[in-house]
Amino acid sequence: MTSMDHNGRRAQLALFAALLVGLALRLAYLAMNAGGPDFDSPVLDPQLNDYWARALVTGDWTPPPHADDPEIRSAPYGRPPGYPYLLGAVYWLCNGSYLAPRIAQLWAGLANIVLVYLLARRLFNAKTGVLASFLLATYWAAIYFEGELNSPVWEVFLALSTICLLLRWADRGGWWALCLAGAALGAGALLRPNVLLVGLFVAAWIFYVALKHRSANSRALAGFALFPAVCVLTITPALVRNYVVAGEFVLISYYGGINAYIGNNPDADGVSPTVPDLYEISGVDKWNCFTYPRVVRGMGKKLGAREFGYADASRYFWGRALEFWRDAPAQAVKLTLRKAWFFWGPHEISDSKVIHYERAASPLLSRLPGFPLVLAAALVGMILFLLRRNQGANTAVALTLVYMAGYFCSIIPFFIAGRYRFPVVPLLLPFSGYGLAQLMDCLRRKKFRAVVTLMAAGVIFHVAVSLPVVPYTPNLSTWHTHRGIAYAAKGHSQSVAEFEKAIAADPANDEALLQLGYLLARQGRRDDALFLYRAATEANPRNVYAQNNLGYELFLRGHYDKAEECYRRALARHPEYTLAWNNLGNALLEQGRADEALEAFENALEINPQDPHARYNMGNVFLRKEAYDEAVAQYQAAFEANPGNPDIANNMGFALLQKGESRQAVPWFEKALDLAPDHFLAHFNLGDAYAELELHDEAQKHFARCLELQPDHEEARKRIRK
Repeated sequence: MTSMDHNGRRAQLALFAALLVGLALRLAYLAMNAGGPDFDSPVLDPQLNDYWARALVTGDWTPPPHADDPEIRSAPYGRPPGYPYLLGAVYWLCNGSYLAPRIAQLWAGLANIVLVYLLARRLFNAKTGVLASFLLATYWAAIYFEGELNSPVWEVFLALSTICLLLRWADRGGWWALCLAGAALGAGALLRPNVLLVGLFVAAWIFYVALKHRSANSRALAGFALFPAVCVLTITPALVRNYVVAGEFVLISYYGGINAYIGNNPDADGVSPTVPDLYEISGVDKWNCFTYPRVVRGMGKKLGAREFGYADASRYFWGRALEFWRDAPAQAVKLTLRKAWFFWGPHEISDSKVIHYERAASPLLSRLPGFPLVLAAALVGMILFLLRRNQGANTAVALTLVYMAGYFCSIIPFFIAGRYRFPVVPLLLPFSGYGLAQLMDCLRRKKFRAVVTLMAAGVIFHVAVSLPVVPYTPNLSTWHTHRGIAYAAKGHSQSVAEFEKAIAADPANDEALLQLGYLLARQGRRDDALFLYRAATEANPRNVYAQNNLGYELFLRGHYDKAEECYRRALARHPEYTLAWNNLGNALLEQGRADEALEAFENALEINPQDPHARYNMGNVFLRKEAYDEAVAQYQAAFEANPGNPDIANNMGFALLQKGESRQAVPWFEKALDLAPDHFLAHFNLGDAYAELELHDEAQKHFARCLELQPDHEEARKRIRK
């Protein structure tokens, strides 16, 4: 065995050790994470990914509770489609298991460790590759994002694959490597469309390499054209699908415009995904992946555009972002520098989740290396590379730096978040590994002056990149709120404690106040719920859901006029809030204003023809007006739309009973009792129906059962034989 073979064997064993360390850490985190609140109850972006993937498998596109329909089937893609389709494939293969995608992403993370080793070895040497692989194996964010229902681990896999394939082409030629690299970048764009800008940077590198090493302009031009051609071919299905489904030319997804405006407006801070004047633009207070279709419709109305689509909305937001640069260039430059610092700075910026506290709360992740350490070591490695320039590595290093620069430039026009920064970390690690390798080499050779110099440089860089030059405070209250929502979605009692912690951290957190009020109301703690809803509306009078829920609590107490005021405040802010229209109608009906109530229910039905409450409530109006034929028609339609509602079946039977059609009423009361055996009103009404049919023994049974369930029901007591 030659010394080269021996060194190669040692490097392979060291890589295997890095993989074992990475596997052990990932399995340990997976075991901890499996007990987390959102492991099987995701929120925000992961919730949309989960919903979309499961809908692809099951065909059930019913939105999650309390969420709008994101209209994925009829609109262009909002979020890029790559990850939901990948997640859907995993669900299809593994029967919808929440564990399965984490296992798949764990293996992808191990593959990334191997790819980082290969890249660092190609850039520098095997020792550097081993050190880089250990760094990725132990880097906290790599382990964390592999446990999320989101795309960062796959973005890294495709980025590293693209670079390694391009280096294979540069070293040995062969168009197949160039084609695969183009396909990998295109697949990456289906996960994160901004990497298409990276493709322009990479295409320039391809042209340079082909021109320099092939000495043939035709070959250079062919390489320059082939890579983007394959990339475009890879993303074409998304473009075609968007046009076929929605009739709009949307390249991959339509969020580019709104994200650009979020990152470029007078009130932007570079990290918060909020649109300051969204209500003025669209009539919608807050946006997320589920509410964006409502934003687009609202924009069309506000702008007076008869035909206004998702591409139009995106162009509008891009235009507003460019206006900001035109009208306030100094502020725009300052904001861009702020975002640049957040990208390269010490903070872990929140997005879908408050990842700073996710890390801090983990006994494992909180002890693993963070971004400042990686960046400081990488800066040392880059300086050493420049000082000891290796001509053979220049082209490969240039590609890695070009890719990083392109990626940074593709993110900076928008807003910064930890998961958007993560894909550059594996590209820094070869330089981090190189710096550590040089330090170890100096130690081995007992060059202590060099050791001190390198360590001092590392410490200085670490201190510099750890300085909070631009302050950022993660929101502890939001972190607890998200945990509470996740717990509540699966009925876990811990949700109450999380919302209480959220309110303790920020007493003005109207979302936490609202959510806690809702939970306590469901537990029968109505007075506490009323207090919390009042507090939520005081903290944020624009919170239409808090106004609606406050109105409902007042309605239950018989304060119909005050309830009406709350509902009208909610509807003034959110005119398409169908639940508030239904609740308003009920409040009006109890005040004897049946015609106004009917108009409110009709408004709800006009907004949403499939509204689950409106027709039932309209039936109640007609029942109150003794218009029994109209009541029967509405109840029939309501039950067809919602056949699991026992109240509809009971009221349908009651309307028939009032018409004198006792025999036809009986099956409806029986349906109500099949759905809810303890429905005391259905027992009472069925007793009346049997009495009308002179089936007195049956009638007595149901009157008695009604009295058991509702001991203070005087009418049932009167009907029982003495």
